[in-house]
Amino acid sequence: MTSAQLARELEDLRHRESLLDTAEKIANIGHCEWDYQHNRIKSCSEGYARIFGMSIEEVMDAQKNWKSWLKQVYPDDKKFYESSYKAQKDTGSHDIEYRIIRKDGKIRHIREVSFLVLNDGGKHKDAFGIVQDITRLKQHRLDLEYRDALSQQAEESADIGHYIYNEVSETYLYISPGYARIHGVTPEQLMDAVKSREDDISDVIEDDHARVSAVYEKYFKDGLDYSVEFRMRRADGEIRWVRELSSANRTKNGVVEQTLGVLQDITEQKNIEAQLLEAKESLEAKVAERTEELVKTVEQLQKEVEERERIAVELKFHANHDSLTGLPSLRLCKDRLERSLAESRRNKQLSAVMFVDLDGFKLINDTHGHECGDIVLKTTADRIRAEIRETDTVARIGGDEFLIILSNMSNIKVTQRVAGKLIEQISQVILYREQEIEISASIGIAIYPDDGTTSEEIIQQADKAMYMIKHSGKNNFGFTQARQLD
Repeated sequence: MTSAQLARELEDLRHRESLLDTAEKIANIGHCEWDYQHNRIKSCSEGYARIFGMSIEEVMDAQKNWKSWLKQVYPDDKKFYESSYKAQKDTGSHDIEYRIIRKDGKIRHIREVSFLVLNDGGKHKDAFGIVQDITRLKQHRLDLEYRDALSQQAEESADIGHYIYNEVSETYLYISPGYARIHGVTPEQLMDAVKSREDDISDVIEDDHARVSAVYEKYFKDGLDYSVEFRMRRADGEIRWVRELSSANRTKNGVVEQTLGVLQDITEQKNIEAQLLEAKESLEAKVAERTEELVKTVEQLQKEVEERERIAVELKFHANHDSLTGLPSLRLCKDRLERSLAESRRNKQLSAVMFVDLDGFKLINDTHGHECGDIVLKTTADRIRAEIRETDTVARIGGDEFLIILSNMSNIKVTQRVAGKLIEQISQVILYREQEIEISASIGIAIYPDDGTTSEEIIQQADKAMYMIKHSGKNNFGFTQARQLD
């Protein structure tokens, strides 16, 4: 081989190594070779070392024997990893997920695929493994499971279900558990049973079939959203009233390609409506015969219905809001904080939580009475609302404690400006029976994701920061100890 050919081969080898390293960076993977006879690492790629937060030299030292390697495996996963490693001798390979502790202390989820290499004598010699950092994938799975659980809970609570129907192939693309439950079958059974549009409407009872078919035909022509109520026969033979609301996905030519729909079981509602109609007709007949007393009875019933509706609305509001200030409760606030954190994760932006505690509130209550205290709380709530955006949230979570959520922030200075303005506005004098009531606030601030990644962590850090302000003089704001700003 000439020197020119050798140079070209060396250049080709460097190019391939560069491509491999680039591919490992993109996929967040790495590979290594493990000396099975001596239980130590033999070689590894840059991608492998990067996953462990080390250089190749540091990996070779940190995994120079089995004992030192196990120190990097998360404690709760060590027994599982050791058993899988031993089982690999029989299977020749393994594909497992476990956690490691990086050099910087961070815990990462890892997927490892490993294959044994035998020597000429047929004994285990080396193992070749590929590892991938799947931490984000694991978090994404948890988020999907959480959202799926919420969706199923919502479907069960409202007795609804949803679907996606392919109008071209006349088959379902997706059926939710709630949709199948209304039909009295499983999603798989329903998808197997429906192979045409006729199959899809075969459970509509005969008296409603023509009317439903007409609604569908009109929909296929104009592609406009529709809502239709009809009776259907479940798999067990029971007849139920349902309401279907659907909208279309069209091709570029305007042809309806897919239908996205929601189905709700409204049998109980229909029964109530029928009962109310029957009661109304009976009352009207009796009124027509003779009595003014029944008119009053109907009016009273109407008032009771309205009162119950009003009470229901109030109960729903008070379940999620503070009765004094009208602010969201801690439960509603936590729900909004979860949504804010999820949105921040998607948009790669910051979120902040402010824990606000009024200074000297107990003294005001003891000195001027609870009526004055209530006025101070309501005034403070109004002042906070005036200083934050409509997209932000302020909640009353205790006697004189408030929680503020600032979402989708580009930088920390926004939080400083808001906190400074809040301190200034809250400390304004409040007039009560010609007396000037002075109040101030201590505000602790926690930032997502630097101070925590869950709602509980963020709230705890903000609470901790607030107590630091309390102990350092009050009437001010501050961040956690780990993020103190000038």
